[in-house]
Amino acid sequence: MLRNIKPTFVIALLLCLILGFPVQASLKVRELSVGDAMRIAFEHNLNFQIAILDWQGAKAKLERAQIVGDEEMLTESEKEWKKAEEVYGDKRQELIDLVRTSYQQLLESETMVENAKTAKERAQSQLAMDENKYKAGLLSSLDIERAQNSLFDAQHRHERAVIDLDTQRMKFNEILGLPLDEEVVLTERLLLNFIPFTMSLETCYDLALELDPGMLAAKEKVQNAQEAVLVAQSPFTPRVELEGALVDEEKAAIGLKQAEQALYFRIRGEYYALLNQAHNLEMAERNIKLERQALLAEESKYAAGVLSNAQIVAQQEKLANLEEQYSADLSLYSQARIKLLQTIGRYEELGEDYED
Repeated sequence: MLRNIKPTFVIALLLCLILGFPVQASLKVRELSVGDAMRIAFEHNLNFQIAILDWQGAKAKLERAQIVGDEEMLTESEKEWKKAEEVYGDKRQELIDLVRTSYQQLLESETMVENAKTAKERAQSQLAMDENKYKAGLLSSLDIERAQNSLFDAQHRHERAVIDLDTQRMKFNEILGLPLDEEVVLTERLLLNFIPFTMSLETCYDLALELDPGMLAAKEKVQNAQEAVLVAQSPFTPRVELEGALVDEEKAAIGLKQAEQALYFRIRGEYYALLNQAHNLEMAERNIKLERQALLAEESKYAAGVLSNAQIVAQQEKLANLEEQYSADLSLYSQARIKLLQTIGRYEELGEDYED
């Protein structure tokens, strides 16, 4: 076998190695887990880089104020730095959530392409079978046209799915700060599977109480109001200030109760919407299983000549529609599950290799 290799090829290969030219560099594909994607996004996402620069600028300004020793300048710089820190934290969490969602959507787009390809191949096979029967005089030209139309639609669906996949991949690369045309391979295929949600509503609500930004802000208001009351209780403070502080404390307590109720209804809505989507997925799985069995039975009948072309084509299209709808429903369920887990801070349940 080695004797068949041309000397010019060997010389060219050696020159590439000696001079340091890349060999088949264009074939390199970047493999990414969710954790890999997040680490790259932290380094290259443009919006996050702006947040980092703003934080660094605010910190540098604070350090200058500390050196100068100007009280007014120091107070203003501390406010700016605290604000920049909050924005940095918010942008970081937004980026984490965005990478998770985009990773999931890209996986689902790949599944849509696979399903569309299967449907197209099924339609191609049916048309080939129909053409053989037409030549044998067993089918009419109308039957052939019906099969051609089915294939035409399946081809269009496959092309549309490929375009959607390319668009989703470019959006994913943009989030990570990668070249839009760079090829990426997602390695965490388990995220494509249906993962049941087993936590109770009460557990979800209790966890959210400790993490929800609205709740944290309401609790901080209560704490600040209580501290203001303690200060106003000083014998050197006018009574009118104490009365105002007590009113603010009561308003903060009411605000906290309102925040708790609003959070409960939000978690309850997300929770039962997720359970309903899980039920829909289970029903879709059962229906697809039944329709696949029905298609196999009808294909046998069609081969035996006891089933019409129109019936078999209709069954194939019905199955293709169910499979496409299942992928869409799984996408909605997965996104809703991710959203709820993020709300309650249970990132370990997401099934990723990344820990925040």
